[in-house]
Amino acid sequence: MDNNENQYKFTEGEKHLFTISGFTEIPGTGVSYYILKNPFGGKHLLKANHYQHYQLKEGQTLICKIDKINCSGKIFLEPENPKYTEGEIYSFNLIKIIGRINSVGEKEKAAIVKDVFGMETICSLPENYAIDIKSKKIKCKVLRIKKGQLFLAVPEIRDILKQPAIGKVYPFTVVNIKPLEENIDYYLLQDEFNNLYSLKKDMYQHYGFKIGQKIKCLVTKFGTDSHLKIEPVHPYYEIGKAYSFKYLRTEKDTNPLGKEEYVIIVEDIYGIETKVRSTESVFVHKQNPDYIKCKVDGIRKGKAILSFKSAN
Repeated sequence: MDNNENQYKFTEGEKHLFTISGFTEIPGTGVSYYILKNPFGGKHLLKANHYQHYQLKEGQTLICKIDKINCSGKIFLEPENPKYTEGEIYSFNLIKIIGRINSVGEKEKAAIVKDVFGMETICSLPENYAIDIKSKKIKCKVLRIKKGQLFLAVPEIRDILKQPAIGKVYPFTVVNIKPLEENIDYYLLQDEFNNLYSLKKDMYQHYGFKIGQKIKCLVTKFGTDSHLKIEPVHPYYEIGKAYSFKYLRTEKDTNPLGKEEYVIIVEDIYGIETKVRSTESVFVHKQNPDYIKCKVDGIRKGKAILSFKSAN
């Protein structure tokens, strides 16, 4: 999370130096955070319980990746792991092999492994993958690190399964609509290599997807089950361009650091309310315009991520 004072315009995937300037607990919640200061004067919160094994200390300087900027413009950081690097291969202690249901509702094998911190995590295994149980070791590739957790897969997965590349747009086909976790309906999409992907239906209801329809999607990241995630290209908004959005209201918000800020609420072309955080939102609050100009910085879960564009 962040405040927006002295806030540099961050982009997902960038890495910057941050300094741990303090530690705070949110009263009545039992949740504690490290307070991180960015090079441009802004402050951010990093949930402490995710990173206890990192042994972080006040005054320490960290390299953090801008892991996510959500639909409300909040920034989430991921500090570099002290021992593991994304994209590298390491040997892990093998605990056991399990069966599980993945994000598209399919049964698959996975290995529970233990890292150098003594933390257990899961490594996704392709179908018919041979593993030496007696060795008690398995080599895994670190696909992603999020909230201090390793997302793993065996390094041979690229040879066994053909997959699209993260950061590129590909054609996908909507092949089914079915209930998955917690009996919630999902769209199932298939790529040219016959891999399946799931999208929560209620997040994309306004896109009007139909079974058999071909759509373009951006491959975004690895999910918690080490399978790739996708984001459909928005039918109307193009990333990087500015559009007029209907102004609804400006709300006051107090961030976890106790700082009061304003949040602009606008309505997109589908009538969906979207938050825009900006240091200039006080101007909007005073002027109460019918429409304001916002730049589309990204698309997440069917909603545009917006930044405020001043009139000058």
